[in-house]
Amino acid sequence: MAHADRQMTLPSAEDAPESLLIRRGEYPTNVVVGEGLLSRVTRFTGVEERPFVVADEITGPLFGEFLEGKRALFTLPRGEEGKSMENLSKIYAALAAAGVDRSGTLLALGGGVVGDTAGFAAATWMRGVRLIHCPTTLLAQVDSAIGGKTGVNLQEGKNLVGAFHPAEWVFSDVECLRSQSDDDFRQGAAEAVKYGAGEEWAFFGWLEENARAVLRRSLPVLRTLVAECSRMKLDVVAEDEHEHTGARARLNLGHTVGHALEAASGYRWRHGDGVGAGMMVVGRLALRLGELREEEFERLGRLLDGFKIPRRPDMPWDEIAPFLARDKKFSGGAPRLVVPRSGGRCRLRSDIPLAALREAYEEELSGAR
Repeated sequence: MAHADRQMTLPSAEDAPESLLIRRGEYPTNVVVGEGLLSRVTRFTGVEERPFVVADEITGPLFGEFLEGKRALFTLPRGEEGKSMENLSKIYAALAAAGVDRSGTLLALGGGVVGDTAGFAAATWMRGVRLIHCPTTLLAQVDSAIGGKTGVNLQEGKNLVGAFHPAEWVFSDVECLRSQSDDDFRQGAAEAVKYGAGEEWAFFGWLEENARAVLRRSLPVLRTLVAECSRMKLDVVAEDEHEHTGARARLNLGHTVGHALEAASGYRWRHGDGVGAGMMVVGRLALRLGELREEEFERLGRLLDGFKIPRRPDMPWDEIAPFLARDKKFSGGAPRLVVPRSGGRCRLRSDIPLAALREAYEEELSGAR
């Protein structure tokens, strides 16, 4: 069935440029999307000082040799365990040992865990040093590397300690995405779906039409996907850099339930998977509220299925409820929920009772149609 919102002016696979430079207004981050970027970092930045590199146990050995030079390399453990206060302290010790002062540069080479942890180290070392992101996962390229949010996890919840510290440059080398496992790649695909359902339904239609090429890791298609998501992320962040107006909350579509699933399961639920299930929960809620048509709700489910992203939670409400209450968007025990809308951008609503969210969650949990 044809949809009017699929009319989107994007380059074809043949016409997509090899590299794109994206900026938005006065926001201090430059995003470069292309191929073979890791060996050309200093040619874009003009910064000749060798950076202090933070990577993980896989990205360091796999991609570190492509960088033109580095002052030192610190390796984090893989996964969410790397994003801890303990590992943050180890980065500080390594920065001190390497003699990094306020004129230094910290380069994050890896996925979201590396970016968040290294970014927080850059924000707080010597009260702030220059930060460059070289994200190597789809999730980091389309989302977490852009926007300045940094932080680490506590036992009490995810990202409870953090700071805003935008990278001066983000180099999204799509060639890195070909080395990702399907499971890891899926986490980023969920965030791309979020941009479509939350920001631009035209982009959602483009994802529907190009899902197979995305899964094949076609480099021209990946360049377009990453560039479009980067553009949307920069637009929203430039509008509301420090989350003062509520505009930036739109980027959290599906995240309230998603983060709760992650934390309640001890991170058995991965981020993108949780966001996918969270989008279906709030999508069902939006359907009940008259914000979303049945057609868009069904399209959302089909696209998630196409990317093999889980649609349904698997934990009882009572197990996730304590973690929902710690969500930063809760106020006075009531949720402030990002709700998708047919034909427009999602919006933040503060008038939805927690009982309504619970009902939508339990319907999705049960597999109700």
